[in-house]
Amino acid sequence: MDVRITTKSLAKIGYVLMHLQYTERIIKRVMQVAMPREADLFISLPERLGSKDMDRPLGAFIAELRKRAYLNQEFDGLLKSFLLQRNVFIHDIAQPEGWTLKTKEGIRVVDTQLNQILENSEKVRSHFKALLYSWKIQADLEPSEEEAEAFTAISGTYEGGILSRKWGNGA
Repeated sequence: MDVRITTKSLAKIGYVLMHLQYTERIIKRVMQVAMPREADLFISLPERLGSKDMDRPLGAFIAELRKRAYLNQEFDGLLKSFLLQRNVFIHDIAQPEGWTLKTKEGIRVVDTQLNQILENSEKVRSHFKALLYSWKIQADLEPSEEEAEAFTAISGTYEGGILSRKWGNGA
């Protein structure tokens, strides 16, 4: 097997890991900023972002999101797919059938897996940036250009929006 191809695959694995970490950080921050528990609404933003909650696993944050909001079915499906792909990547990267860095066919399997994870990670990240944009507009804060672009990209895509807050449920 060509060492350059293997090296490129390993570099792409590293890139995907960093991409996933950034997406996770965005999800966690948005949950603390834009979708806090009702009991935490009046806690200062720096305190919320500095809480030990930020160390919880990604799955716990997504479970909390489902408790705090009604999710559009399509968006919820994207989150489920993303979390499954992310968990396979993090906990058992070689799980997909045919996964190997020793053959051309195996490297195609690896590349397909990595491309799917990157695509879903980018979509999920964009959705959460759009949520942050909405929160900043409501809070009379200046959203970033990237957040505005994310909001524009998904606006009108989902009938009824991607989520609506559940109030009074103790979450």
